[in-house]
Amino acid sequence: MGKSRMFPFLQLEFVNLIVDHLTEHGVMEPARLYKSPFTDLTPRGPEGLFKSAELDELIRALDAVLATASAA
Repeated sequence: MGKSRMFPFLQLEFVNLIVDHLTEHGVMEPARLYKSPFTDLTPRGPEGLFKSAELDELIRALDAVLATASAA
């Protein structure tokens, strides 16, 4: 598989790890993105897979889930 085809696959795997974590725990601190199992896919964490704007959007989404869970 070429590098250009591997990149979207790894992004999807990364997002699936987030979904798995949220399913199991309900919330997730954005700092968790820089620990295993996320860094098992890319040692640089999400910066190794996503553009800055995409990462900002991902972190905003995690913060929104956390805020909603905290308010409940």
